[in-house]
This record gives sequence, structure tokens and C-alpha cells, in this order.
Amino acid sequence: MNNDKVTSDLMVQAYTYQKQGDLSLAIKSWNTLINYVSDNQEIIANAHLNLGHLHLQQGNSDLSYESMAKAIAANPNSPEAFYCLAYMEQEKENFHEAIELFESALKLKPEDVGAINNLANCYDRINKSRDSIKAYSRAISIDPEYIAAYYNRGNAYSKIAKDELALKDLNKAIELDNNFYQAYYNRGSIYNRLGKSQLAKKDLNKAKKLAKEEIEKSKN
Repeated sequence: MNNDKVTSDLMVQAYTYQKQGDLSLAIKSWNTLINYVSDNQEIIANAHLNLGHLHLQQGNSDLSYESMAKAIAANPNSPEAFYCLAYMEQEKENFHEAIELFESALKLKPEDVGAINNLANCYDRINKSRDSIKAYSRAISIDPEYIAAYYNRGNAYSKIAKDELALKDLNKAIELDNNFYQAYYNRGSIYNRLGKSQLAKKDLNKAKKLAKEEIEKSKN
């Protein structure tokens, strides 16, 4: 049988199992493919990338990390693999390592606003507010309607007592999504700190109402 045909069949088989949610058979198929195409680094990288996602779905973060690292070794130009490793480091609160990996992902895909936002979140967690604000601003410049970046930048401004800028960003987040209860809550907290008790009370009540509605919806 033609080698390309065998490779194609193995990929189709792996993706089919993956789509059907049969994770163990999908993992077996990707490993079979890796062993078969030992000299095609692009296919090997893609297989390891898929294995990383599958292992993560199975709750095996160590094997997932190992597969993502192998994907990068096979293809150092894979922004997705760098992003996935960065996200795993972020989840483990290894923020310095996550920052390095997000930066690597962004060198390959500079306009990935999700990676930029997560990079900014890591800076925020190590109390580098100015770096986080710079990164959130970068995300907003690429996508002017990226709600998460406005919300997060508003919180970062609040941390360094730039309340007017914080309010401006939280206002924008609420303008883009008027059911964003976290934004109402944080804006209310700033109003409270500024002594604007009526505005604070209005926002905090709104946040409580919206949060309660979201909880009720999640039960249905």
C-alpha cells in the first residue's frame, strides 16, 4: 500500500476516534502514526499536539505536557504548542515560566489576543501591573471589542489607584456586555472606595442580581 495512503488512513482514523470521544483509541492511533512516519516532522508535531490535548482531556497533565514539548521539538514553529504549554504553566501558577512560553507563542503568532491576554494575566499575578496594562492595551489595539482585556486592564488600573482609567475600562466592558456582573461588582467597589455610595450600591445590587440569574440559568 502507498505510504501516503497509509499515513492518510491513520490520520483519518485518529481524528475519527477523537471526534467520537474514544480517547484511548485516538491516542493509540496517533502513536501508531508517529511510529509509522518517523521522518515527517510536521506530521509528528501535529500528532503530538493532538496527543497533548487528548491526555489533558483524560486528566493526565504530565503526559499532556510531555506531548506538547515533543510537538515543539518536532516543529519549533508551532504557536499552538507553545500556547498550550504556557497555559499549563499558568494553571500551575508557574507564572514566570508561563510568561516565557506565551512570549514564544507570540513571536510566532503576534496577533493572538487570547495569548496576549493570558500573558498580561501572568504579569498581573506577579504584581507587574504596568507590564500587564501594556499587554492588555496591546490586545485591545488588535481587537477593540475584546471584553476580557478591558475588564482585566480596568482591574489592573484599580490596583495602582488609577481609578478614573479603571472606571473607563469597566464602563467599556459593561457597554460591550451589560450582563457582565463581575464588571458591575468591581466598578461598584471602586465607586465605594471613592465615596460614591449611591453609584456603588446600584452597581453592587446589579452585580448580585445578575450573578443570581446566571446561577439559576446554570441549573436548567
